[in-house]
Amino acid sequence: MAASKKPASRFDRVRQILNDAQGDHVPDYQGYRAFWQDIETFKSARLYGQWMIAPANHGDGNAKLESSDEQVGGSCCGGQADGKNADDKNPNAMAGSSAGLGQGPAVDAVDIEPTLPASQPDCWPTGDDGHSGHRSGDTSRSDRSGIIIGLRGQSPFDGTIFPRLLWSAAREVTESEITFIAQWIDAGCPADDEPDKDSTDGPRGNAPAGNALIAGQVRAGQDDIRALACGDMAHQVSGRCTNDEMDQRGGLHVRKEVSSLNAEELGRLREALACMYQYNGYWLDERSFDFWARIHTNSCQHGWEQFLPWHRLYLYFFEQTLQDYDPLITLPYWSWTDYADVNRDTYQTEQPDLGVIPEAYRCWLTEAAVAQLQDTGLYSKKQLTGLRKIARSGEKFNSGLRLLKAAGVPYTLAKDPQTGQAIWSDATRAVYNQCRRLNPLWFPNRWPGSLGAPTHYPKPANVDQLLAIPNWHDFGGGPSEDHHFGALEQMHNGMHNFAGGVNPFFNDAKKLGIASPDPQNFENPAFGWMTDNRVTAYDPIFWAHHSNVDRIWARWQELHPGQQPGDLDGSQPPWSLTVGDALSTRKLGYEYMRDSYHYPTTQGVGISRFKGAGAGVKRQVLDTHRRAEVRLHRVRRANIPNCHIRVFLNSPEADASTPVQENPHFVGEVSTFHGSCYGGPRHCALPLPRSRDNDLRPLHHHEPRNFRLDASDCVRALCAQGADDLSVHLVVLGLDGKPVDDALFIDGVSLNFMD
Repeated sequence: MAASKKPASRFDRVRQILNDAQGDHVPDYQGYRAFWQDIETFKSARLYGQWMIAPANHGDGNAKLESSDEQVGGSCCGGQADGKNADDKNPNAMAGSSAGLGQGPAVDAVDIEPTLPASQPDCWPTGDDGHSGHRSGDTSRSDRSGIIIGLRGQSPFDGTIFPRLLWSAAREVTESEITFIAQWIDAGCPADDEPDKDSTDGPRGNAPAGNALIAGQVRAGQDDIRALACGDMAHQVSGRCTNDEMDQRGGLHVRKEVSSLNAEELGRLREALACMYQYNGYWLDERSFDFWARIHTNSCQHGWEQFLPWHRLYLYFFEQTLQDYDPLITLPYWSWTDYADVNRDTYQTEQPDLGVIPEAYRCWLTEAAVAQLQDTGLYSKKQLTGLRKIARSGEKFNSGLRLLKAAGVPYTLAKDPQTGQAIWSDATRAVYNQCRRLNPLWFPNRWPGSLGAPTHYPKPANVDQLLAIPNWHDFGGGPSEDHHFGALEQMHNGMHNFAGGVNPFFNDAKKLGIASPDPQNFENPAFGWMTDNRVTAYDPIFWAHHSNVDRIWARWQELHPGQQPGDLDGSQPPWSLTVGDALSTRKLGYEYMRDSYHYPTTQGVGISRFKGAGAGVKRQVLDTHRRAEVRLHRVRRANIPNCHIRVFLNSPEADASTPVQENPHFVGEVSTFHGSCYGGPRHCALPLPRSRDNDLRPLHHHEPRNFRLDASDCVRALCAQGADDLSVHLVVLGLDGKPVDDALFIDGVSLNFMD
């Protein structure tokens, strides 16, 4: 009996796709010829310096951005592949922290060791061939692979340097085929596994192109695309980073409320900070976190009208540096009022360190971290049991002091023989090392809470009162001839003091024979660093705090157009930009959103009905948002019929007969306005993307545009009826009010919430 034929592997299918597309004529390809025929050649081929398959150890986004608590501070930044803390053998050195204080009035020394030795930071991406650092911002190995970039006609294979791959080809590789190749690359380029039966190479054969319709899954075949376009299948919400979606559609980057960040977005931010901490020993290296914290120490503007514009630029330039590491990072904001009820209750006691801050900035332990603590020999059996208990619980603590208390590990100090001041004991320091390693957003000198009056913590009504102030000087501060604090800065001051709080153990230094404890000592200050204008920016929560200040100003600008600082030409050192340059968040490239839920679509097929699956809107977002909107992204303008687009929420069966009057599910209707084409062939096709910085021409007349519909009333009505999630639905009608095909081509639909 003849042996059964071995099933074709995925690599066989990849090879078949490329052979079929290339045809009989194969260019030289720098001597490789058909480099995809041999798997090892394929993985090592570099065409004019471009890796055809990106090396697996280049910091693959899917690998490095998993939401594991053990992720940050280990091998993600190049080195220490075992994930162990460089300072585990030295409990007197704290991992990955900010700079310490000297004895004088300025920050002048790094008292804390970084996660990697200061001589070995290698985590920052560079412009070399990739042998140091990694290209961040890519979400997968395939996205960085030249074969995928080239097949999609992306730079440098977009005609600006090289033509699109494959060269001299018999045909273009279809998008579904490109997706199959990309999935094979992301699976590790296996040589002999069988194709997934559910892949786009399944029963449907070689399906034509489609965009990413379901994030994280295979792209749909032609039948599915048609089913999605007519509403027979539901579009799924993308699981990708919001800024990745915005980049795909030429939109502004989004600064989200920190609790709305998904695991990938939060992981990207933490990884970038962990990398920045490794450069803190280099005083003038702008990649270091402390470099940026010192700018506030030396140059911050407070108590007059430049407070808001200066800090907006400060956030902008710091964010630009983060985006050098990972282009998809934006600074989140901390919506103070979300925590108003619980925090105002903490003011009714004489006990400090009771405040609540966003979970992203809290500390925790894992069982692996406790295993490392056990190896130090610093803890009793009972204390190790307590540490394991909180590790297994998964609880996240608002301060390191509260974590120690829950574990039954006393917070203790020791006397530094060199300075004579208080320092952490070895047992305290070792726990703090692990907390900082696990979460670079945590900071040890932070005891949230206050002993003041409860009115100091803002409620939503307080912010509304602030937004109602009609003139700039009362809201933003006085001019140069009349310096004074504006109302927003006064609210900001109170939140600085709340976030830093009071150190309950400051005076314990006297028990060590220290008659006059130093209130600015790094390891035993009298107050948290957020309370101190000189060092406040060393605490990572500073950036979320000030993003919220900036967000409130941006909202006030919407409500009071034309109200602005007096001296628009005033300089904003250390930057060359002026006050006037800081007035528009849009010109600086970002906008604020509580959260965003994006449904990807494809431009390849016209939509007649759009049915969105449940977006998974968080309860907190439904409870706290100020405004909701639906956006239709990049609506194509070309030689296609005009149409009416009706938008509904939670109405999956909506069609042409669905009423719009007195219908709580109806959001609104927009109409397209196109026209016939009187130019030559393809005159009204999609315009070429802008690829030159010095292209100053206006928008192409058929550049796809966006529609926005205010959905606030609809969302409120549905929530009042008990809705606990939302979905978006579109019905496309011709001018005669009847269903129409091929009139709406869009790149996506999103449901967005603003504070």
